[in-house]
Amino acid sequence: MSNAKDEMMKDEGIDTQARISIPGDVVKTALARLVQTGQLDADGEGLVWWFYCYSRESNWRLADAADAIGKDKTTVHRLFNGAYGASYDNLLEAILRYKKIALERGKRRNIGFIETSTFTKVSAICRSALYDSMPAFIYGSSQIGKTACLTEFARRNNHGQTKYIRMPAAPTFPFFTKMVAESCFISTRLNADATRRRIVDAIDDRNLLIVDEFHQCLITASDLTARKIVEYLREIYDRTGCGVCVCGTKVIQDEFQHGRQKLVFDQFRRRGMLELVLPDAPPKSDIVKIAAAFDLPAPDAGNLDLIKTMLMESGLGKYFKFLQYAHGIATGRKERLTWDHFSAAYDGVKKLSSKEVA
Repeated sequence: MSNAKDEMMKDEGIDTQARISIPGDVVKTALARLVQTGQLDADGEGLVWWFYCYSRESNWRLADAADAIGKDKTTVHRLFNGAYGASYDNLLEAILRYKKIALERGKRRNIGFIETSTFTKVSAICRSALYDSMPAFIYGSSQIGKTACLTEFARRNNHGQTKYIRMPAAPTFPFFTKMVAESCFISTRLNADATRRRIVDAIDDRNLLIVDEFHQCLITASDLTARKIVEYLREIYDRTGCGVCVCGTKVIQDEFQHGRQKLVFDQFRRRGMLELVLPDAPPKSDIVKIAAAFDLPAPDAGNLDLIKTMLMESGLGKYFKFLQYAHGIATGRKERLTWDHFSAAYDGVKKLSSKEVA
């Protein structure tokens, strides 16, 4: 149905994949006309205008705006042009729901990527795998920043050089080969033999192939699928000489060294020399560096103990989330962020998680 609507909009000269470019004065005039005819009240007019401005400022396509409010692209186009032709009640409710989410998310601080000690280590391993044309293995607990570091490395070393693949849960071998093909900009409509042949043609010794969340194929797929994926990576490496970086939890290390298929996996493991086991929690220097990104000083002893416990139990991701939550509290109070806000965020979440909540 959506494809048919896309074709219809193309026939009308509307590019659904282009950025929203409806002029502001056109939208303003259309909204004023809807108010005059009683189709919108002043609040409704303001809500649609907010959504239009938010969409333009976010550099959205019609598809992005449609996804935000759970409607189709045609509806959004007609909404901004004042040509919806039906009751606006459901649309306004959808916009209001999204506005509440957007405003809350707007309290988050955009701190960009922080170069932690983990990034330094991961980058060194990835560069060695690329320059020395060998497999490398990175193991670490969940939520310590592995994926963020790998995607940032890929971003900085791209334009075809680095190919990043995130292993899905419960992968099949055909689906994995399609993911490799997509990373090489190869059509996934080809048959399996053609896809594999063209993947090898698209990769050479100047490329690095990163496979993140690799433990998924060892714990959520069949033994046969796991063997196929591992052996396929070995084949790609042997035939192209590319660098390969396999990353995931310590399940990989355990399965490669002690699992029931270790003799099969050993052929691939022995081709590499580099194995990085990341610590379960970052050093104090990283804690301080991340806090500084939020314009916070180094935490005092009480908060430092709290953070260390948090990192050991849940990883770096939780520390970031609490800092963002604290920033939201400070923003809501129109105050400068302090460690008191961090403590308030922690206490608030602890209360919600306890039996004190009815």
